Amino acid sequence: MPIPLIPIVSALAAGGSLVPHAAGGLIVSSAASTYIAGTYLSTAAISGLITAATATTLGAGALFLSSATAGVSSAAAGVVGSAGVFGTSIGATGITGTLMSAGIISSTPIWVPIATGGAALGCFYGSYRFLKLKRKLSNTPEGTEAQFTEGEAKIVEKVIKRLIKKGKLEE
Repeated sequence: MPIPLIPIVSALAAGGSLVPHAAGGLIVSSAASTYIAGTYLSTAAISGLITAATATTLGAGALFLSSATAGVSSAAAGVVGSAGVFGTSIGATGITGTLMSAGIISSTPIWVPIATGGAALGCFYGSYRFLKLKRKLSNTPEGTEAQFTEGEAKIVEKVIKRLIKKGKLEE
C-alpha cells in the first residue's frame, strides 16, 4: 500500500468517511464531524486511484454490449402464440396465452422484470456518475484542485474500499 494512503485507510476503517475539503480535494472526517490529520487526498491522488480502479476492475476495454434479435415467421408460431411481456401473462397470445390465463402453464411474476429493470437502471446510473467523475478529473488543469460534491466523495470512498478489499493498493 502506498505510504500516503495508510492513514486514509485506517481512518476509513475506524468509521470515518470522505468529505469534500474547502480548499478542494477530499479529506476523511470522523464521526464527530472533525477532519482527521494526514488524510487529505489531492485531485491528482484521486485521479490516480480512479485510474487504478478502472484498470483493475474493468480490465482493458473488457466491456462489451451485445444484442441478439430473432424472428419467427411461421403460421404455427401464430397459433401456438407466445408468452406476454418478459414472460408474464400480460399480453400472452394464442394457445400459450390461454394456458397461462388458466394457470396450467406458469408465467414469470410481474415483479421479476420490474426488479431486473430497476437494477439495470441503477447500474447505468452508477456508471454515469463514475464517468462524470472521471471526466471532471481529466478536465481539471494540472496543479489545481477540483471542488468535489458529497456524492463524488462517496464514489471515491467506495473505490478505495473496493481496492483495499481486492488487495490492489499494495503496489
